[in-house]
Amino acid sequence: MRATLICWLLLASLLANVGARSPVLPKFDVDIITSLDSEDAKVDPKLVRTLLDNNFESGTLSPWYDESPGYVNWRVENLASPSEANSTAPKPATGSQYVRATRNADLASGLAILRSPTFTASPGDRVSFDFWIRSKRPEGNNLELVWVVDRTEQQLVSLSQFSTLSNYEWRTQSAVIPVDVPTEGVLVFYGYCGSNYEDAVAIDNIFVESSTYTTQAPASDCIVLSASFGTFTSPNYPSSYPENANVCWLITGAYSITLQFNNFETETGKDTLKIYLGPTISSELFADLSGSYIPNQITKYTESMLLVFTSDSANSYAGFSITYQIVRQSTTSPSTTSSPPTTAPPYTTPYTTPYTISSTKAPTYAPIICETTTEFQTTTRFPDTTKFQTSTEHSSCGGLISGYSGIINSPNYPYEYENNLDCRYLIQVPCGYRVRLYFNSFNTESGYDFVNVHDGPSTSNYLLLRASGTTRPSTVYSSSNEILLRFTTDSSGTRSGWQATFEYYY
Repeated sequence: MRATLICWLLLASLLANVGARSPVLPKFDVDIITSLDSEDAKVDPKLVRTLLDNNFESGTLSPWYDESPGYVNWRVENLASPSEANSTAPKPATGSQYVRATRNADLASGLAILRSPTFTASPGDRVSFDFWIRSKRPEGNNLELVWVVDRTEQQLVSLSQFSTLSNYEWRTQSAVIPVDVPTEGVLVFYGYCGSNYEDAVAIDNIFVESSTYTTQAPASDCIVLSASFGTFTSPNYPSSYPENANVCWLITGAYSITLQFNNFETETGKDTLKIYLGPTISSELFADLSGSYIPNQITKYTESMLLVFTSDSANSYAGFSITYQIVRQSTTSPSTTSSPPTTAPPYTTPYTTPYTISSTKAPTYAPIICETTTEFQTTTRFPDTTKFQTSTEHSSCGGLISGYSGIINSPNYPYEYENNLDCRYLIQVPCGYRVRLYFNSFNTESGYDFVNVHDGPSTSNYLLLRASGTTRPSTVYSSSNEILLRFTTDSSGTRSGWQATFEYYY
C-alpha cells in the first residue's frame, strides 16, 4: 500500500512539472546511455547526427521536445492540413511536414521553446536547419538558436531580420557549435510568435553534423562537371547505391547553375546529398537532402557548386538522377548587356514543375544595368500603350509599373480571371537597384494558364520562372532594374489567379 502511494505521488509530481522549464537539463533516454540515474551518462559524439537529426516526416518531435511555458507550442504540422488556415506555410524544400509555433484559438502571442536532449559536442560540430518566419510588422517575430552549457546560454543565430509580411520562403541557416574541447550541452530554439494572423514561425530539417562522424573527400577527388549540361547519378543507379558511399561532383565555370531532379530516393536522415554553393565543404551549405521526395528544381547564381553524397552502413536505395545546366557569364561588356543569356534549359520541364529560384539570399550579379523603358504594350487583347505610372496595387491586365515596391494582382483577383488573356506587366524599380518578386498566392489552371517571368523588359530575355497550378513559386531575383511578368490563359477553365509583391534591392 505504501509503495503504491509513493508511485502515485511520484507520478503526480511529474505531471505537475509538465510544460515547466526545468532548471536541470534532461538526459536522452536511448540505449547508448548506460543508466538514466547516472550523472556520467553521455551521448556518443559519433552518433550526434543519428540521434538529433529530424525532418519531422515521422510526425513526431522526438528526440527534440517542446518545453513552451504558455499558449504557443511547437507542433508537427502537415502542409496539407495547416493549423492556421489564414497563414499557411510555403512548400518545404523536402517532404510535407515541419514543426511550427502553434497558437491557441485566440491567437495569443508567446514564446515557444524547442529543446534537444543533452549531448556531447566536439570541436567543429555544426547545426543546420530550414526556417520560415513571417510577421505583419517588419521584424515582429523572431527565431533564436542558443547553445546551453551549465545553464549558461550562448546565442548562435537570431533571425528576426527575415520576419516580414512578404516572406513566403523557407531559408537554410547553419552555425558552428562553439566548443574547443568535447563539451556536454543542449541546443534550444526560442520562437516568438505574435498575435496577428499573419505571424508565423516554423522549423524543418534539423541536422547536427559531427566532425568526428562525417569525413569527406576533398574537391580534388570529385568528378568535375564543366560541360554546358549533362546528367549524373548516384553509384549503380537505378540499382541500389553501395553502403558507406562517399562520392562528390564539382560543377564549375558557371554564372548560374540549374539542377533538375529526375529521381530521388535515399534513406531518410542517413544517406544524404549535400549541396554547397562553392568548391569546398567549407562553402555555404545550401541544402541537405534525403528521403523519397523529389526536390524542386534549383537555380543558383554561383560560379561553382559542390554536391556530396554519403551513405551509412545499412539500407541502400535506388539513389538519384540529376540533370544540370550551366549558364556562363557573358563576355559582352557590362555597358552593352542587361541580362543573362537567353538560352533555355536543354531539357523540357513538365508543367507541374515550374521554373523557380529557391534562394536563401539574393544572388550576386555583374554590375547593375538600368533599363529606361517609358512606354509599353500591355496586352495582345487591348493593344493600347500604357504610359509610365506608379502604383502601390495594380489589378488591370498588364501595364508599366514603377516604384520602390508594390503589389500586382491578376485581373479580377481574388475572383476568377477571364479566358484568353495575354497580360504583360513590366515592373521597374529605380536605376541602380534590382527587382525581387514574391508570390503571396497562386492558383491557375494547371498546364493551361501560365505565369512567365523574364529577366528584362522583353519575352526574349532570360526566362527566370514558368509556373502553373496551385504551388506558390519561389522568390525571383532580377539582374537589372526591370522584369517582365507575362500572364496567359486559354479559352476555358479559370481560377482565382495570383497576387505578387515586388520590391527593390541592391
